[in-house]
Amino acid sequence: MTIEFQTPYGKISEKLIMDIRNEVLKLSHKNKDILRAEVLLREDNTIITAENKVCEIRLTVYGDDLLTHARTEKFIKSAKEAIKKLKKLVNLQVKKQNEPFDEMTRTVKV
Repeated sequence: MTIEFQTPYGKISEKLIMDIRNEVLKLSHKNKDILRAEVLLREDNTIITAENKVCEIRLTVYGDDLLTHARTEKFIKSAKEAIKKLKKLVNLQVKKQNEPFDEMTRTVKV
């Protein structure tokens, strides 16, 4: 699995990056179909400056993309919220994968 970080803001601590990386790796153990993770940590100056730290995480899974987004006053808080949302999405997807199909089709040789 590949984890890509984009930090155009530039002043992101190495500890925060490692924490996000570890949480994403934990998610990849729950769902083996996760191929890639993209993490974007940026400042959004177009809105209220009190909540301008943005964390976006996109997981690429076979056939799907899971995307979360959080906006708070600190990068660490935004990352925690985005990861919390992502955990819910991954758990939901794993649950769906384990459910039986709605309709079964069969092929009969004639």
